[in-house]
Amino acid sequence: MSTVCGSGASTKSTKAGLLEATRAASGSLGARKATYGFLFASPDADLGAALTTAREATGAEIIGCTTAGEITERGLTHGGFAMLLVAADTTAQVQFAEGLKERHRDVTEAILAGVADMKKKAAAKDQRHLTTVLLTDGLAGTGERLVNDLYEQRVQSASQIVGGAAGDEGRFSATLVGAGSARPDSAVALHVFSANPWGLGVDHGLRPTTKPMRVTKAEGNVVHEIDGEPAFAAYKKHAAARGIVLTPESAGTYMIGNELGIHFFDKISRARAPLSVAADGSLTCAGDIPRGSMVSILDGDREQMLAAALSAAQQAKVGLNGAKAAGVLLFDCVCRGMILKDAFDREVAAVRSVFADTPIAGFLTYGEIARSSDKLGGWNNTTAVVVAIAA
Repeated sequence: MSTVCGSGASTKSTKAGLLEATRAASGSLGARKATYGFLFASPDADLGAALTTAREATGAEIIGCTTAGEITERGLTHGGFAMLLVAADTTAQVQFAEGLKERHRDVTEAILAGVADMKKKAAAKDQRHLTTVLLTDGLAGTGERLVNDLYEQRVQSASQIVGGAAGDEGRFSATLVGAGSARPDSAVALHVFSANPWGLGVDHGLRPTTKPMRVTKAEGNVVHEIDGEPAFAAYKKHAAARGIVLTPESAGTYMIGNELGIHFFDKISRARAPLSVAADGSLTCAGDIPRGSMVSILDGDREQMLAAALSAAQQAKVGLNGAKAAGVLLFDCVCRGMILKDAFDREVAAVRSVFADTPIAGFLTYGEIARSSDKLGGWNNTTAVVVAIAA
């Protein structure tokens, strides 16, 4: 039986808004009943209550998180819900775990619980492709370590991990993920074994605006020094050259719009979002930056970023190995929304140009997840991750 998807959206963060999005997504499934789904909610919504209501209304397993903006094929909205429901004859399972910040290895074990048994059931139905859709607390700082641990301990060779880190509309106060209930400092995963592989595409279109600088002191996701000076000094100089006086208190939006890029020879291999500045001038980032790394402060040209979204969509289509896409998940960084502003709908249009008449849902994230045998970065910032669900 083929896979069918339906999307729905609302600009209201109330129960009425949730039901509006749910009815729209369910209506696109025809007579089929949803098997599982994804709910992306404004931080103004009661995510736990919304997840419970969505599950009761659809009978499906629903995972979700708070966002910095909600996406469907209709475009980007704020303050409401985006939903994708999937009706499929696949083998699927949800796992949820708390304690991501201090106990990410325990979270890894909890997220993988039962997957080995799933593999046996899926093999009997010739479902040998595993995709894990992972949603994490966007402020924990250990999401990258979780992704790496999950991939290293995977139980299926034909596997990939995709997803995003929850947001809270740039407040950087608290982000929630869940299934049934919703919590901070947590991760939730939906494991899906399918007969056809899901397509995956990743691209960013960013460019360095500074010469390469060396990270001379760092620990995990905290960068203490760049070129022997407090890390924040690099941002103060960068802002001053643009006529902006930057303080630790005012730096959040500026740093999100001008993230740190980690060099791999002459290319930017990945971007890292600085989330806060400490009293000693150190930067707490959304992912790890090892000591000794060469970094630059990045900026994005609109046309290059839009081209990157198109590239990610095209990669995802190729990854389907000739199958059609039933639906698309789009995990896109909050800073891309900040840079593109009103042009962000052109990014959605770029994805739609590859997947015409295909339901799309996603959100603006605090980190984008894409890890597979040929996508080695794992944890990204300022990046578009396109996931095509095979029909």
